[in-house]
Amino acid sequence: MFGVLTQLAAFGLILILFGAIYKKIFEWHISFWGEKTYGWHYDLMLIVMNLVIIFTDGGRFKLLN
Repeated sequence: MFGVLTQLAAFGLILILFGAIYKKIFEWHISFWGEKTYGWHYDLMLIVMNLVIIFTDGGRFKLLN
C-alpha cells in the first residue's frame, strides 16, 4: 500500500468518526446496533481500523518516511 502521510490522515478520520459517534449517541439517541437505522458500531470499527494504520506505521511501502 503506497501512502503519503497515512498516519496523519488516519488521525484526522478518527477525529471525524468520534464526532459522528457523539452525534449519534447524544443528539440522535441511537443505540449501538440501531433499531430503524444504522447504529454506531460501524463507526467504532472504522476507528479501530484507523488505529491499526497509526500503530503499524502505515505499512511497509511508503512514499514519505
